[in-house]
Amino acid sequence: MSASAQSRADLVRHTGYEFALTTVLLFVVVTLVRWLALPGSPLAITDPHTLFAVAGVAVAALIAALMYSPPGRASGGHLHPGVTVFLWACGLFPRRAVLPYVTAQLAGSAAGTALAGLVWGEPVRRIGYAAVHPAAGTGSVELFLIEGCALAAVFVAVTLVMTRPALRGLIPAVIGLGVGVVIATLGTVTGASINPARAFGPALLSGQYEHFWNYMIAPLVGPALVGLAHRALSARRAPEASPAEA
Repeated sequence: MSASAQSRADLVRHTGYEFALTTVLLFVVVTLVRWLALPGSPLAITDPHTLFAVAGVAVAALIAALMYSPPGRASGGHLHPGVTVFLWACGLFPRRAVLPYVTAQLAGSAAGTALAGLVWGEPVRRIGYAAVHPAAGTGSVELFLIEGCALAAVFVAVTLVMTRPALRGLIPAVIGLGVGVVIATLGTVTGASINPARAFGPALLSGQYEHFWNYMIAPLVGPALVGLAHRALSARRAPEASPAEA
């Protein structure tokens, strides 16, 4: 097999992993909403702050577990178009793989949401397939800024870990923890999607598209800006080539 054919085969396999991982992520997220947020559920949590705190802990553990899993290690365990865009902006991910990865993640979002609907039936339809909504009174600009800035803060923490080789194995834990904290602290304000893949499938299946583009674009802008800034700073800090290397 030629190098180019092997590279294409690797890309196909890795995008397949991204699809499967994101399918699992959305299935579990919709399942959590079905059991924790549906009135009448035996596990329902009526206080919204407690609900988002519990959800934040569960999602943080889930994301870290999926990223540390063998498929996650093989594909990079992005699970999030913003992660893919961030790594590309940093210069650590090939441009040709961005669209296949993002497509696989969004397809996995739809598949995971649909699977939850098949497994749990009417209760999932009653919660609108766990479609994300901000709190009443939260404007579009406010929603965009909060979602974008919150995720940007998570990726600032990721870049700090990336610059320390001994700590790079902690990146999945840092991402999971960061996402969990955002869900726990901002969930009652924005719905704490902070992932286009989290918003896409539920919106598609429920037909609820209010604030859809905020949820799809804001989590891309923050990571992209952080990635570009990290790349620029890394280039400035890189030692100049010696005459022998020039």
